[in-house]
Amino acid sequence: GLPESPATLGASDEATAHQQFLDDVKDQLQLIFTHLKPNRLSTFEWRLGTCVPVGVLDKEGYLSRYQQRLTRLSLVTDGTCPETLHRLEGVSRLSCLTAFEWEGLQHPSEVDLLRQCIRRNWRRLDHLSIGFVPSAFARALCWESLGLQQSELGVGNIGTGETRNGDTGIGNLTALPALSTLSLSKVTLPPDISSERDAIFYSLRALTLRDCPNQLRLVQLLSRSQKPLRLTHFEFSFDYLLHEPGEGRSLSAVVRFLCSFRGLQHLYLRLSNFPASKSHIQDAIRHHQSTLKSLVYHERQLAPIDADGLFEDDRDVSPAWVTNLSAIVDLGQVSALGLCASPSAARLCLRPTAKHSQLQILHLRFSGLDRIHRDIPREITTFLHETRKGYSRHPRSCWGSVNRNASNDNYNYGPIFDEYFDRSQFEYMDPQQAVLASSAAIAEAEDLVSFAEWAFGPHGLPALQVLAFGDFSHGDRYRSQQFLMRRAYSPWECGGKTIPTGAACSLTSDMAQILQNPHSSPSSAVDLLDLYLCLWECYTIKSAGKIRLEEERRYLQNSQKWLAEENKKLQQCCNHQELLLWDRRQAFLSVHQGVLGTLQNSDRHSCQISELQ
Repeated sequence: GLPESPATLGASDEATAHQQFLDDVKDQLQLIFTHLKPNRLSTFEWRLGTCVPVGVLDKEGYLSRYQQRLTRLSLVTDGTCPETLHRLEGVSRLSCLTAFEWEGLQHPSEVDLLRQCIRRNWRRLDHLSIGFVPSAFARALCWESLGLQQSELGVGNIGTGETRNGDTGIGNLTALPALSTLSLSKVTLPPDISSERDAIFYSLRALTLRDCPNQLRLVQLLSRSQKPLRLTHFEFSFDYLLHEPGEGRSLSAVVRFLCSFRGLQHLYLRLSNFPASKSHIQDAIRHHQSTLKSLVYHERQLAPIDADGLFEDDRDVSPAWVTNLSAIVDLGQVSALGLCASPSAARLCLRPTAKHSQLQILHLRFSGLDRIHRDIPREITTFLHETRKGYSRHPRSCWGSVNRNASNDNYNYGPIFDEYFDRSQFEYMDPQQAVLASSAAIAEAEDLVSFAEWAFGPHGLPALQVLAFGDFSHGDRYRSQQFLMRRAYSPWECGGKTIPTGAACSLTSDMAQILQNPHSSPSSAVDLLDLYLCLWECYTIKSAGKIRLEEERRYLQNSQKWLAEENKKLQQCCNHQELLLWDRRQAFLSVHQGVLGTLQNSDRHSCQISELQ
């Protein structure tokens, strides 16, 4: 039948499911909030990419009323939700924030809340990360919308010697005196900056720019500044085709910016569809060779995806300078490296300095969207399973070579294909085409396994702890294109010493040993981390179970109390009804006896009455 409430008439299944999801999350949060003491929570993260439920961050929400000492707030919200403004009004009441992240802003009302929060915490903010969502509403949202200028923040110049800007540009350094980390995503940057307006960048230690209009213009202007930057962390992501950089601005602007200062320790570059340039990015990387500790380089270019070259799509590019990597990056100092390169190419560039390498994390990257039909973990684990069967010949020979001239009728492709792929995804693919794809997957899996055996082996990378392969962006969006390996240690090995099997070894003693011996091998830290993660997982599961049991116990107690009260009321009712029935029975018996006596004393000849049984 029709719903009772007219408000729900015509409501879509998606909206109903969405509201049910928010209600479920709200119930779970309330279970957690009941166990927190007021003003004891320091960090809150909402990274689900949806609107926040009512009662959390609205004006009368739990956080804005009972946890006003929050120092770190991270939000990833859905700007399309019309109720976002009312559900986040409590953000402007928080006054102790040192780190504030908000991704997914779209409406001017959300930016007003952001500006109020910045104004309320301008003295303390050390980390600020803002991300807009491109839309018709967000076109007017730009750098000036953040309200970082002094006139917006209410910063005076009495007794401080600072100047005040009357325009709507970037405020002075003192506008956000504690700011050291700034991250901007899809925020329209100012097309021009003056010596007063760019002062905020000189206090930064970390700067992240992701696909912001006028992004190339900004780094070009900063590179011309007389005052050098003091950045130790720089992340730059930009697609040249999605913006209009302007005449003469291309990759050379990024190169000049990176060469305008020194001291960079962490560099992350994602460059898409930049035109060919005489400026080589490797020169900018080499400029920071003496201080660089981590490097991630991801380049993409349009490439034909069909034989005739009529259609193009973005594809990962392995830069030519990777072959000369040891001359560009000090591998004896860099601890984390991410490149778009095949395992065999990575082995060639890392082998010359492998003995002195300090690499602990290595990521051989490719974009998951390019191989969305692949299941990388399945391919690699299948290859490992086959190689451990103990074949007398080379492991790959158990699949045999691909005969391109074999007909589809007399060649059995099924077993080869099924080992590596889910056949349902390729039901319309030619069988021979499918086995060619399977063969490529086998070769890639063999290449990675061979590289891992070398990297973790005695002649590989001695400090390597983690080897990642695939696309780890966007959380678990490309989970089937991710593979992670780490160095394996014997559980009885610890700091070069042998621990007898079965010996007692507590978590605190392991930690004390690591702290007392700073030169111990990484195995102790890895084992301790594994143990800690295991204990933490058990703790969270047990805690969640305990919370659930306490809630069920409380519910049962309330139910028992209610049942006892209802039983008491029912007993009283029954007693009352019993008394009424007894009185009525007594009255009936009295009337019966009276009638019977009257009849007996009357004329017996005219009426004979049998006594009622």
